[in-house]
Amino acid sequence: MVRFTELYVGPKKGATMDIHIMDVGCGNMAIILNPDGTIVVLDCNNTTDNSRQVLAYVGRVLGRGTSIDVFINSHRDADHMRGITDLHAQNPIKAIWDTDVSGTTTDSPEYVSYMRLKRSLAGTTIEPRKYYSFGDAKYRCMNAKWGNYTDPNQQSAVLKIEYKAPGCSIMFAGDTDYRPWKENILTNYSDADLKSAVLVAAHHGSVTFFDDPSDDKNYYVSHIMKIAPAMTIVSVGTNQHGLPDAKAIELYEKYSTGSDKGNKLYKTQDKHNMKPSVSIIVGHFPPYSLV
Repeated sequence: MVRFTELYVGPKKGATMDIHIMDVGCGNMAIILNPDGTIVVLDCNNTTDNSRQVLAYVGRVLGRGTSIDVFINSHRDADHMRGITDLHAQNPIKAIWDTDVSGTTTDSPEYVSYMRLKRSLAGTTIEPRKYYSFGDAKYRCMNAKWGNYTDPNQQSAVLKIEYKAPGCSIMFAGDTDYRPWKENILTNYSDADLKSAVLVAAHHGSVTFFDDPSDDKNYYVSHIMKIAPAMTIVSVGTNQHGLPDAKAIELYEKYSTGSDKGNKLYKTQDKHNMKPSVSIIVGHFPPYSLV
């Protein structure tokens, strides 16, 4: 049985862009239906345990056999690309976009399968400080490959998807820690560009998003203060890493402003599949209405 919870960003009426945050365990996966009709899937964690539910949900949203225009891989970790060949078999992928940063387990079955499929399809290397448009939707790539970085997580794509206005948006933080935000993102984007209605938390709720080793007294919160999300979504499931971290959850809740019902944070392991519907009515932006 496919479980489903709805979240709404912007007025509930007249939404023309759908975003589905999927419950895929301790991994990431989202379906984005853009206003121009294109279909984007961001990451994939289709495992032996959840494959039936994951593919059933994708089939429900897209229809089995419907092509995916672009698959965006935030970074080449297994929990962000696992089972992509099964997804492709059900819903053919036309193109794969990623940051062109090698992962840490290049000999794993997931990595080999991903790269084999990637080489067989059209592709684009997404770059930091660029944006890509799908009708009225703008995908800002705020973080990707940096020449002076070696950690793949620090070079995972940070994507802010905007619908008609910068603040009517959702931010996917990938598996980033504090460093690219401190050194490369906050230094190159205005407060208005960073502000997002919904934040998909970094690295399944890891405290590394806030933990700057150079400061042993305070957590790094400059980024979350500028993002100032109404709500944070943590994509997480059963894992051996102790995620989500209790301190990270505390900080996400502290700096999320809350919905009109007072909710600040949801976890996919609790709420399962969620659908933020991003819309805007001219002259009535903001506020946001969130469940």
